[in-house]
Order: sequence, then structure tokens, then C-alpha cells
Amino acid sequence: MPSATAAIQGLIGRLFFRDATVTRVEDIGRSFRRLVLSGPALREVSWTPGDKLQIFLPGIGSRTYTPLRWDSSTGETELLAYLHGDGPGTQWAKTVSAGAAIQVFGPRGSLVVGGTPPAVVFGDETSLALARANGVPGRTVLEVTSPGETQAALDALSFSGVTLVARQSNDAHREALVDAVVQALQAHPGAPLVLSGRAAAIQGVRQGLKARKVEFAAVKAKAYWAPGKVGLD
Repeated sequence: MPSATAAIQGLIGRLFFRDATVTRVEDIGRSFRRLVLSGPALREVSWTPGDKLQIFLPGIGSRTYTPLRWDSSTGETELLAYLHGDGPGTQWAKTVSAGAAIQVFGPRGSLVVGGTPPAVVFGDETSLALARANGVPGRTVLEVTSPGETQAALDALSFSGVTLVARQSNDAHREALVDAVVQALQAHPGAPLVLSGRAAAIQGVRQGLKARKVEFAAVKAKAYWAPGKVGLD
């Protein structure tokens, strides 16, 4: 039986969501899928790098993605899905095929990137699209489960200069994350800092930077997920 949230989102979807079609699906290794969406309703849309787009899943609710790009003249946008866990959002991303009709809500403001100066982005596998939308090599630090799988996705996106830090149990890699973020900030004085991804990792990096008295221009943070929790974004 659909949840109350899903029922409310279903009503909103019928009123405010845009119709779109999945026109292309590309598997990138075992952990990622690139999805291209298109349709007349996606034309003449105002999009800022870092904006979020919600995909309406009937009977389930919605799942949020950060578009890699948006072509408002042709009505086409591109998403990168990280295939982790076995929740309904992941199952949809794993099984959706070209030709599928969907509804989307947005784009809407979230973590704005791509400005001047470009941000230093911290995150994880769920942050790849945000980092790519930022568009500048050498300013991204990601904690990842499989550096090889993530690097394959980065190569497919033609995005280089990303520092990958392998996850360890009990967050034993936290100091390595803080080291990498400090190095990125020092290499780009005046760059704002954008923190995304796992809630505990964001907190750990913030605490580490504070303990080291690291100065930076500004900070924006948004947790995309935490173990056992949904709907953080």
C-alpha cells in the first residue's frame, strides 16, 4: 500500500510534474547508469549547475538526482544513477529502459556550483553528478567504496583530477579525507567549499577542518543519505 507521502506526491505529480521520456540508458561498470531524458516539457527551462531534479515513482514517491547537464533548447537532460542498496529508487534505476515515460519535478535550487571561483566539492558516489556539474578538475574529493568502479564512471564522464579516498570501517579514513580537502582548499585560495554525500562524513570533515583551524571562503552542505534513513534531500 502506498505511503501517505507517496500519495501526496502522486497528487502533486499530476498537477506540477513535467512529462519526459528516457531516451538512452548506458551502464557504466556495475555501479552506475547514465540516463538521458528528453521531451518538450524540458525545453526553455532555467537550470543552474547543482540544481536538483526529482523523478516521480508511482506508489513510491520521488527520488532526487543532480543533472549532469541540461539543454533547454532541445529539451534534454542527463542523470547519473549510483546503483547501491536494494531500495525502490535503486531498483527503478537498474531496470528502467529507453522509451520509458516518466514524470519529473524541477529543476530546483539545491547546492549551486560552477560559479566564480568554482567550488571545492566533497562527497561520495552520490555526488559525482554534482562534481561534474561544477565542471572544474582538481577541486573534488570523494570517499568511495570501490575506487576502480568510481574511476570508470569518471572516465566515462571525461572528468579528471578527482581525489578518491577508499572507505574504511569505523571511518578510519576520516583523517585522509580531511587531508585531501585541506590540500584542495590550499591549492585554490578563495574557493567556497561544498559538502555533500553521507551525513556522518560531512560532519567528520567539518570537525576536522575546525580542529585544524582551516580557513575558507564559505561552506554549503547537504546530506544526501545516512544509513537507515531516506528522504534527506
